[in-house]
Amino acid sequence: MIAVGDGIAQWVCAAANVQFTPGMPALGCIVDGVPVAGVVYTDYTGTSIGIHSRCDDRKKITREFFWAIFDYPFNQLGVKRLTGLVSTANLEAQRVDEHLGFVEEARLAGYFADGDAIIYRMWKEDCRWLALTPRYRKVKETT
Repeated sequence: MIAVGDGIAQWVCAAANVQFTPGMPALGCIVDGVPVAGVVYTDYTGTSIGIHSRCDDRKKITREFFWAIFDYPFNQLGVKRLTGLVSTANLEAQRVDEHLGFVEEARLAGYFADGDAIIYRMWKEDCRWLALTPRYRKVKETT
């Protein structure tokens, strides 16, 4: 199940080192009533938005959730790019971002307490998850 709201946003922010703001956009993947993954979006400019994530059990994330986290910014908000920051010390997050299709754009020296920041970006035209739109848009509209 996909959930939205402040509860998911607070849960993600607590692990992603992001300042929680009531009403911030967030999506969560819920399995058996427990959040297993989630994202929050920040710094919306009209053409770009930042994305921050938390994942406690990657084996339980659904393809529908992956589609939803890209559908919201690209199709509903109409942005052209997603931007994420990952510490060079967080090898798992780097692996996941690259597997999802994010590309390293630059690095910021000393940005995090545990290392530099890798700036990852994804352009809408490079997002392979949007190919699932016909399958999941229909599900979303009927639920």
